[in-house]
Amino acid sequence: MPDNQVVNPGWKRFEKMTFSPAIKRGNMLFISGIAATDDKGNVMHKDDMVAQTRVIYQKMEAILKKAGAGFDNVVKTVDYITMVENYKETANVRREFFKNRFPASTGVVVKSLLKKDVLIEIEAICILD
Repeated sequence: MPDNQVVNPGWKRFEKMTFSPAIKRGNMLFISGIAATDDKGNVMHKDDMVAQTRVIYQKMEAILKKAGAGFDNVVKTVDYITMVENYKETANVRREFFKNRFPASTGVVVKSLLKKDVLIEIEAICILD
């Protein structure tokens, strides 16, 4: 049987979710798609992709810390975006968190995401030391 360890950074809504914030298996950490939502599930910064991106990376940082890791451990991200406008501006937010040591990355434009006002969702794969 696989030894999957759930990594929950203390999200209050965790018991109501049908997915794990992240799964650690061996030296791998798989972070689920993160959106800019508050503890009640409400979308934050509805019209601001840059602000949503910052919230996402702050939430990702909490997951990484809980797993004993940091942004240097992130080897791959996938950004799902609902509009191309302002997407280039999210690069400056990435620089704040990755400090110019960027992971491999894929950007995907989608028609919509699960919650109406979510403009960007990001998932990640990490290799732990």
